[in-house]
Amino acid sequence: MTQKKKGIRIASFLFALLVLFQTVDVSAAQQTLPSGLNGDQLEEEIDSFVEEHEDTTAGMAVAVFDNSGELVKSYYGYVDKENQIPVEAESVFEWGSTTKLLVWVSVMQLYEQGELDLNEDIRTYLPEGFLTNLSYDTPVTMTNLMNHNAGFQEVYTDLFVKDLSGISSLEDVLKVHQPEQIYEPGTVAAYSNWGVALAAYVVENVSGMSFSDYVHQNIFEPLGMEHSAVYMDLSDNSWVQEKRQELQCYTTTGELIPDCYYYITMYPAGMCTSTLDDFETFARALLDENCVLFEKSETRAEMFTPTAYFGDTDIPSNCHGFWMIPFGVQTLGHGGNTAGCSSYLLLDLEDGIGAVVMTNQSGESIYNSEMMGLIFGSYDRSNYTAENELPSGIYRPGRTVRKGPFKILSMSYCTVEEDEAMLWMVDEIDGLQKVVYSYGDYLEMPTAVMVLELGLVLLWLAAFLFSLISLLVRLIAFIVRKIRKKEAAVNHLRKWSMVAALLQIVSMILLVASIVCVSAYLRWNTYFWIFVVFGILTIAMIVMSVYGIVKNRGKQLEIRQKVFHVFTIGFLVVTIANILYWNLFMFWM
Repeated sequence: MTQKKKGIRIASFLFALLVLFQTVDVSAAQQTLPSGLNGDQLEEEIDSFVEEHEDTTAGMAVAVFDNSGELVKSYYGYVDKENQIPVEAESVFEWGSTTKLLVWVSVMQLYEQGELDLNEDIRTYLPEGFLTNLSYDTPVTMTNLMNHNAGFQEVYTDLFVKDLSGISSLEDVLKVHQPEQIYEPGTVAAYSNWGVALAAYVVENVSGMSFSDYVHQNIFEPLGMEHSAVYMDLSDNSWVQEKRQELQCYTTTGELIPDCYYYITMYPAGMCTSTLDDFETFARALLDENCVLFEKSETRAEMFTPTAYFGDTDIPSNCHGFWMIPFGVQTLGHGGNTAGCSSYLLLDLEDGIGAVVMTNQSGESIYNSEMMGLIFGSYDRSNYTAENELPSGIYRPGRTVRKGPFKILSMSYCTVEEDEAMLWMVDEIDGLQKVVYSYGDYLEMPTAVMVLELGLVLLWLAAFLFSLISLLVRLIAFIVRKIRKKEAAVNHLRKWSMVAALLQIVSMILLVASIVCVSAYLRWNTYFWIFVVFGILTIAMIVMSVYGIVKNRGKQLEIRQKVFHVFTIGFLVVTIANILYWNLFMFWM
């Protein structure tokens, strides 16, 4: 063959390759999405969508892809608005709860290897006596943890912290903050960060390595995710740890959240931090039928099979930890929020379309929810269910606290109302209505319980106001006597009522202080004393009540004095009842 002919053939071959690559790129760009848009149109729509919400946008990165390649990858806004540092390829964002997908992939890998049975009692994989918080004989399984229906109540303390002193491992965190089991396993979906962290601890026990090391070795490294960290302080990737310092965080209206860098102690539930490229790499691996994270394609297929449903329908609500999120099509994935970031990972398995989005805004929904409609279409309830009306009444989220000093935070009553953007089903538990949503159930409140709780709190507020007013009146009388230079007669009941009023006022101040402390993510060891004091106050008020009854017996008092005395004792009892009912003395929990 002459050199000339060789050159012609090589040139033809290179030209064919070029045409092939161009064809692939064009076909990807022209891929029709569930929303009806193609890749080129989607990019224009996203640009317009961002421009429409520019006033409230901080920073956002988004990627949309199919099995052949990327359809859209775009960066908008700033990682630091004040210093005008733009979002770019090397910017890092926090995944938040989307990190949980790393746990479920890890679990499925061990399941594939025969090291883990998803339906075995979870205690099989834990140290003897590790769980001290179980209230039911029904065993908790890994499937329960994946479905968030193991029955555990919410954990409010020490999820976000500013320092990690005294915390050395995931095991430490789980032991110290074991939540009460308030539902029988399998009956109520109550989203649980602690339950996911427990699943990660099982991964540690079965694999013999820390969860962070396991993820690096079995997920990050096989996928080439070099710009991802998952440990509490991000020390497992120094590059990410440094880049995270550049990230500023904002509210949903775009206002700066000062000092929003928190460590997540139950880190497998929400600490992963990475670039958009790495986030997309993980999502694209899951979209691929021959996912490199598993030895068998059947394992991935099983991971995406339903493990929980919307009521008694055949509509999946959860697939081994992946929530079903309804748009124009059924998507599987997970959203995430931290103190300053939000994210979403969604997969349309039927059409082979995936999307990931990351923002540096806490609780963000415009991009993490609304914008997803541009990709996957709008939700149409008629696509999923026949007639099914939402019931009337008052409901409480399954994700709550019913035992321990934060029980009062369970007063998050609500009505369930029609929302065209949400899928719901009505079910029943113990004779009461249960409304099933993605990410958790809502339970009907028995009227008697709601009246009791509202009545207790309203009476407690009345006790506080009564005590405050009575002290102010006595203070004014004292000042007047001082001005007039008159001495008051010794009156033991007056002193008793003043002490009773002070105790009630202090109890209300402590309640407010405890809520402020937990809302500000303060470490539990800095304010647990509040609940110790509640216990002491309860004993003191019981003594004061008995003293007031005994001391007044047989005494002749004016009507006004009798009324005041009865109200004082009554409100003391009300305050005691509130502390006992709301478990405010349970500092050990």
